[in-house]
Amino acid sequence: MRSFSEKDIWAEVRAAERQHGDRAEAELARRIHELTAAEQFDEASFWSAVAARLKQLHDIKLPGPSVLPKLLNEIDSGKTS
Repeated sequence: MRSFSEKDIWAEVRAAERQHGDRAEAELARRIHELTAAEQFDEASFWSAVAARLKQLHDIKLPGPSVLPKLLNEIDSGKTS
């Protein structure tokens, strides 16, 4: 199994977002599924790493339901700086 550089992985994350927008995660999942079915496991592993970083990025950009209501409440009550 080959190792992948973080630079290459993040470059593909950015490319996936530019090319597919909101559908990037679904497109990566489709690609991973196809590669796995074709037994191209090294490539599937690479794209799985890309998908994982994309999810990390989305988790930062789009806070989950437990974070967002708290932030909104703080904004409404004037507690944020």
